Amino acid sequence: MKAEGYPSVGHYTFALHHPHPTDNPQITSKYGYTTEVHNIVTEDGYIIELHRLRASPKFGPANASHLPVLLMHGLMGSSADWIFIGPQESLPYLLSDRGHDVWLGNARGNRYSRNHTHLSPEEREFWDFSFDEIGRYDLPAMVDHVLTETGHSKLHYVGHSQGTTIFFVLNAERPEYNRKFELMQALAPAVFMENLRNSPLRFLAQHEALASYLLAAMGIFEMKPFPKDWTKLVSAMCPDFIRNSLCLELMHAVTSNKYLHFGTHGFPMVLNHLPAGSSIKQWSHFGQEVMSGHFRRFDYGPERNRQQYGSEVPPNYNLSRVTVPVAINYGLADELVHPVDVRLLAETLPNLVTLNQQANATFNHMDFLAAGNVKDVLYDSLIRNVEQRQPW
Repeated sequence: MKAEGYPSVGHYTFALHHPHPTDNPQITSKYGYTTEVHNIVTEDGYIIELHRLRASPKFGPANASHLPVLLMHGLMGSSADWIFIGPQESLPYLLSDRGHDVWLGNARGNRYSRNHTHLSPEEREFWDFSFDEIGRYDLPAMVDHVLTETGHSKLHYVGHSQGTTIFFVLNAERPEYNRKFELMQALAPAVFMENLRNSPLRFLAQHEALASYLLAAMGIFEMKPFPKDWTKLVSAMCPDFIRNSLCLELMHAVTSNKYLHFGTHGFPMVLNHLPAGSSIKQWSHFGQEVMSGHFRRFDYGPERNRQQYGSEVPPNYNLSRVTVPVAINYGLADELVHPVDVRLLAETLPNLVTLNQQANATFNHMDFLAAGNVKDVLYDSLIRNVEQRQPW
């Protein structure tokens, strides 16, 4: 459905939203956190939804002197990714409890950001974007909105998977944004992808062009989020007493991964919120990264590349232009982001602060969001990093 009543492209607005039972604002409000919904319009007309934790039931309103913290989800995810494991251990709640102003972003095309000033999600043109456009347009719109609302000139950024990809796209392509970030903390950074270990996804990457062609021929341009009734189905098929056995094994089989650290809250929340939706072109772009070994713009083929970029191959994103201090965190058992590719990223960045390998050799891609021990092994250190870089 096309959006009505929004300002012209390039402006932003605050709008009320009426969430369904699994929406992020309602979940956070259930635990006593004051939550706001902000809708902003990107330069190319997409309407992006931001969720803001304004006050904690323990701490009260956020400390206005603290730099705001913006968290960004990965592919097929949403702002809800960050609150899988409840108020005692999820990063947004922990930050809010310590007086930080926390903002949770949503990329175009997910369940919270399916509006445009003049395009409908039913139109092919709506889905003509990859992580390139999310980095060029969505992220800067969110950053500018947060800074305008808070009155700060900088913010802290935490990204998971594609949430890191778009950060590097933005600051490589629009380097004036480097000055707006105090620190970037990358969780499982999806930048160089050549050593992807997940067999089904590698197979799809090898046949990316054919798969995209066939899906387009069938009129399929998006990966849809699960419908609301999926929550009821999950509860019926995976009650508490089998949730960590049969259903977890099914998830292992589907993803080709072993999530050994999921807490009791992590698994049902993941199934309730993922997938949250994306474009097929996002998947295609990541597939191209796997096969090329490069971190570069979308490959349209030699003829269109010449028209678009002036060369037969797409240009690389120039990571030497990313001057923001970056702290990287990765896991040895991550089948999507290989340690070799992470180390290549670390060697390429001009301002790497730290490269942190998770001590447990079985720590995987989704463990950064849903592991039962993630607060102790990761989040406490992320929060310390935020608090050590404040304008006291």
